[in-house]
Amino acid sequence: MTPTVRLPALIIWLTLVWAFLWGDFGLASLVAGVAVALFIVWIGRPADVHGMQLTSFHPLSALVFLGYFSVQLVKSNLHVAWTVISPRPDVHTALVAVPMHVASEGIVTVVANAVTLTPGTLTVDVHEPDDGTPAVIYVHVLQFEDVESVRADVLQLERLAVRAFGTKQQRHDLDKVVAARSEGAS
Repeated sequence: MTPTVRLPALIIWLTLVWAFLWGDFGLASLVAGVAVALFIVWIGRPADVHGMQLTSFHPLSALVFLGYFSVQLVKSNLHVAWTVISPRPDVHTALVAVPMHVASEGIVTVVANAVTLTPGTLTVDVHEPDDGTPAVIYVHVLQFEDVESVRADVLQLERLAVRAFGTKQQRHDLDKVVAARSEGAS
């Protein structure tokens, strides 16, 4: 879809979401929906702020990201709550380095914030090499089980974030990395 087609489609989609949320398809509601959609498109326009580019937005993939993140949020809240109220909490903390697959400050920011917002985990540091290679996120984990499960969880967030907010090139790069990994595992 070209940008000239994509923008009106996004405005129509956002207007429909607005109308469904309010449960009102009257003229006033649709006009308000268009106004809100135009504002969202204006503030969400592609930007290049200190090299951080989020030039793509895929609504369905963003919903998948939000759904996955919400499930992880609920699970981790319950897990941390159980740890807190347990008579003898068995806490095993660890600091895990997670090498990312995509060299994008925007995607790394989304993933690092999602990790920090999830109870029981905290992004302690992000190391971004100057040579353009992907960053490494250092994650503190409250209930540590094994390195690979922590990495798998963070990399799943990265995959979903790239699908939702990444450029076409970033999605292509990630597909190559995932394909190479699955070939190596076979």
